[in-house]
Amino acid sequence: MSTRQLRLSDADQIQKNLTRLVGKKINIVLKDDTVVFGELKKVNTSEILIINTRLKKMSYSFDRIAEVYLDTNA
Repeated sequence: MSTRQLRLSDADQIQKNLTRLVGKKINIVLKDDTVVFGELKKVNTSEILIINTRLKKMSYSFDRIAEVYLDTNA
């Protein structure tokens, strides 16, 4: 089975599309080039909440996010 990578790099795209990705594992690239991996738990108008692989809750405001990407089934 093949996979396809979904990449969101525009701030408007990120805010509009993240609500449908709740419950999925995503990669977040921050503006300081740090990459964070975790399960998306919650999205509101100003920030997102993820749980990383160590089960720690982490929140990031949309102004810190440069890109979001995840693998999906093609």
